[in-house]
Amino acid sequence: MSARSPIGTRIQHLRQRRRSDGSWRVWWEPSATGRALGLEPVELDPDRPTWSVRQAMKLNDEFHARKRGEQPTRSGPGGRTIAALVASYTRDPEYLDKRPATRKSYDANLRLIVQKWGAQPVGSFSKAIMRQWYLTLRQSAGETQAVRLLGMFSILMNHAEMIEWRAEDSNPCRRLKMSIPKPRQRVASWAELDALVAAADAVGLASVGTACLMSALQGQRQTDVLASQRADMRKVDGAWSWQVDRSKRGTLGLMQLHPLVVQRLVGRLLVDGGEPEDHLLLDERTGQPYSVDLFGARFEEVREAAAKQVSSLTGRDQLQFRDLRRTFAVLARAGGASDDDVGDVLGNSAALDPRLQETYMPASFATASRAVLSIRRPEPQERKKA
Repeated sequence: MSARSPIGTRIQHLRQRRRSDGSWRVWWEPSATGRALGLEPVELDPDRPTWSVRQAMKLNDEFHARKRGEQPTRSGPGGRTIAALVASYTRDPEYLDKRPATRKSYDANLRLIVQKWGAQPVGSFSKAIMRQWYLTLRQSAGETQAVRLLGMFSILMNHAEMIEWRAEDSNPCRRLKMSIPKPRQRVASWAELDALVAAADAVGLASVGTACLMSALQGQRQTDVLASQRADMRKVDGAWSWQVDRSKRGTLGLMQLHPLVVQRLVGRLLVDGGEPEDHLLLDERTGQPYSVDLFGARFEEVREAAAKQVSSLTGRDQLQFRDLRRTFAVLARAGGASDDDVGDVLGNSAALDPRLQETYMPASFATASRAVLSIRRPEPQERKKA
């Protein structure tokens, strides 16, 4: 390694420091005034001194423009900023082919990333910067949010490599040694589930109660419950069964309907004149299929009404709809179903990995149905005679 610094020209705010291993770190460091104006350090490239000088001069121009109260006109080589990268990514099939619910979640994270880094050049991010951001987020927003935003940023950096805005295998988010957030443990009790169904019927939103049972007793996600159609329900060996196309993993599952679900759906299943593509669950107040936002609002209304009877539904650890899928696993195991049978219903590696992560386990009609039908409502205990 050369003892001479990579850049011999003296540039305002450009810093160079030799590391203990002999390599050089080159970066642009704003003054206290610059930081107050929203500027942050930017890593440069010691192997590209001309480019680094040019970047430092552009950043100095931006600093002086902000001091004058002007909006900067230049921010990164060829406009290759994080904001431009987000715009490119959201036009790419990788993003456009995702489910609407997934895109909505991505959009929320992308907005936060643009707010934080929008004007910064894509090539200026290093592992050290990402690690520091992760630690800052972890302290200010919590582990889950930190991991979520860094995961989204990693997707952007992969996209930057694909469109040659960054060198191949230069993703600064790799191997940051982030902690794994503690998984959510909340499940619904039978009392809470009964209260939700009763409240839904009472406020004229019976479909919400049905959706709760379809998730808690069939183990399926909200997106797939709301997307269920008449054509998805058919009799197999004389029993009503549900063929579900799992949106998250793109896998098919087939299982019997739990008797309590059949009771709620039988009117829709047997109605004459219906079309196969008709949604099973319709919003009673509009007569239309649910959007994610509308269902969320209706579920909150039902939960608030149900909490008047069972207060544990709201409060610090309020029940969320996504907790009902986890409830299925707990109820099925309590009913004697094996981990393998439960995994067949959930359609993932639940039998092998308690965090429900990566590998899909092919579902079997017999084993999935066995898990569903293992769920039994507890019998009320008889009072002891005096």
